[in-house]
Amino acid sequence: MPSWAGKGPLLLCLSGPTGVGKTAAAIELYQRYGWPIISADSRQVYRYLDIGTNKLPQAVLAEVPHGMIDVCYPSEVFSAGRFVAEAQRYLRLWAQLPVVQVVGGTGFYIQALVYGLAAIPPVSSEVREAVRRWYAAEGLAALVAWLKVEDPLTAARIDLRNPRRVLRAIEVYKATGRPWASYWEGASQRQLQAVIIALQRDSPSLRQAIRQRTRRQVAAGWLEETEFVLSRGYPPSAPGLQTLGYKECLACLEGRLPKAELAERIAAANWAYARRQLTWWRGHPPDFWIMADTLSAQLAQIEACLKPYLG
Repeated sequence: MPSWAGKGPLLLCLSGPTGVGKTAAAIELYQRYGWPIISADSRQVYRYLDIGTNKLPQAVLAEVPHGMIDVCYPSEVFSAGRFVAEAQRYLRLWAQLPVVQVVGGTGFYIQALVYGLAAIPPVSSEVREAVRRWYAAEGLAALVAWLKVEDPLTAARIDLRNPRRVLRAIEVYKATGRPWASYWEGASQRQLQAVIIALQRDSPSLRQAIRQRTRRQVAAGWLEETEFVLSRGYPPSAPGLQTLGYKECLACLEGRLPKAELAERIAAANWAYARRQLTWWRGHPPDFWIMADTLSAQLAQIEACLKPYLG
């Protein structure tokens, strides 16, 4: 294994399913070694979405250098391309450090940063408007059914309950004739020096951890946080609110979901998301899988994985 001493930061990419303990591991590694963190979480980029995205308390964020948290408003569409551009700014800032951590469950963002992204040709306004008219006329189910037949590759990799992602997938396919997911692969060679680690836990343990965390988040005011965002003038269709958990909170506020069922409904959605994250990493194998149920065991294995790289 090579040593990257003197060659700029080595990226320690920690990913894996939601609830597996990525953040706790990253914080402890900062405490031990001073390695700052770039968040690779597609929801923590949004301001005001704190409880539902499980952001760290402000006191911790003030102590531990973090990038890519609270960088846009709920009304903005945040892309992998923007993630890469802004993450590179932090890498330049921390260029003299031996290691920078890239931590989060959005595997696509990590892959885009490490390998680069293929450029997607622009989608014409005519195609975009035609897809939106179709959505308005026939609803999401019709678009999902079409995507599963015409572009099963992308359909298997995106959240089919998220209208924005389904519409984007169809736009790209109709404009280019290629699956949207085919543009995610980037280059075959890494553009940056990285060690990619996916954390994992046994299914019963992970599912229980997700359920417990979701209950804490709902008790802490996830529903009230959603009301607060709406009170600031952001519509229910805002991209930030069309994400896991907030959609369920909107359903509750609109009377489509009983409040008593909110925590379990979000926990079920989180569990489904965790399975999709694991599917992603099985299709894009990391350098190392770590199976451990405790923080100390995770850290011991992470340090063992890094030792050959850091000397």
